[in-house]
Amino acid sequence: MVTDSFFDKQTGLTAAKIKIFKEYIQGYLPKLLTTFEECIIADLFCGAGKNGEEDGSPLVLIDRSNYILTSPHLKKAKINIVFNDQDNANIENLNNEISNVEINDNINIEQITNCKFDSLLPELLEELKDNRLPKFFFLDPYTYSNIKMENLKEIMNLQHTEVLLFIPIFHSYRFASDTTMPEYHKTRIFVEKFTTKGVTDYSGIDDFMESVKQKILADLELDYVRPVLLDDGGKKNSLFLLTKHQAGILLMNKIAIKMTDDGSTVKIKAQNQKSLFGVEESTKFDLFTQRIIKLLENQKNMSNGEIIEYTIREGYTPKYVYKIMVELFDKSKIKVYDSDGKEVISKKQWNIAEKITKEIYFKWED
Repeated sequence: MVTDSFFDKQTGLTAAKIKIFKEYIQGYLPKLLTTFEECIIADLFCGAGKNGEEDGSPLVLIDRSNYILTSPHLKKAKINIVFNDQDNANIENLNNEISNVEINDNINIEQITNCKFDSLLPELLEELKDNRLPKFFFLDPYTYSNIKMENLKEIMNLQHTEVLLFIPIFHSYRFASDTTMPEYHKTRIFVEKFTTKGVTDYSGIDDFMESVKQKILADLELDYVRPVLLDDGGKKNSLFLLTKHQAGILLMNKIAIKMTDDGSTVKIKAQNQKSLFGVEESTKFDLFTQRIIKLLENQKNMSNGEIIEYTIREGYTPKYVYKIMVELFDKSKIKVYDSDGKEVISKKQWNIAEKITKEIYFKWED
């Protein structure tokens, strides 16, 4: 239940969520529109347009779309937008806010509706089922119980689709070990449907988040799911990017690394701290390093493409794994070869980058 004061101000948690949404939109849309020229964006729990004096997701989307479409390379590009909220007062306020905003002629606000998500989604899915345009859904429900795993599966079955999903995850985590919850309790239903472990003791919020990630990956048969935890101490929320495309997950990795201390958790009260990779580099990055080393030990021989793919799935970017490979090479733990079996001594030729132009192989030395 959303209180009357919910949109009266923008909390630190909401500001972080909107910033991630904004960063992803402004990194995602130009590349998408360069390839397809047209796309569809659906903000299905859009809210009132503003949180106090600050722009909410609908106005941020319009603002970024306006800016992106000023590019001379995107003169023919078109952005189609769907806004929906189940609260009529929010939609009335959003309409008022939009009426005061200049909107590029190539932005088509297809509809602004006041429907329950369960009622709107079947109609929208039917309308989009044969549509080959790329689609981006921002799902920011008021409670975790508003979205079901079946809904996500239906959405991700559409062609060329990504989802940015918000989950107020800490509430469900707090009760995830309570085996006395009845089967019909909405918290238990969420935990059972959205985790690999179900109702049990978790070692911490990271363990719970990972269980949610693995469940979404498995049930939706996706290649990539990227979680980001938003933490202000007393409350914790989360965003999950669901995508089938490496470019999408790489972009979210960059955003998360830029905004966090450890690559995964936005510390709301510490957002002004500056660091190369954050003050907690020695924890989660070291764990990632250990996993890479273990993988090389087991596989014995891996290509640069395989290493980069693993790195991106783990939430990092090629420059971080390059650092690891350099250290291993300097310690004589690995040797490097090209596709013809010739040893590659120059690190500049390793091609550990976002775009691979040649195959390079890294062999573990026992």
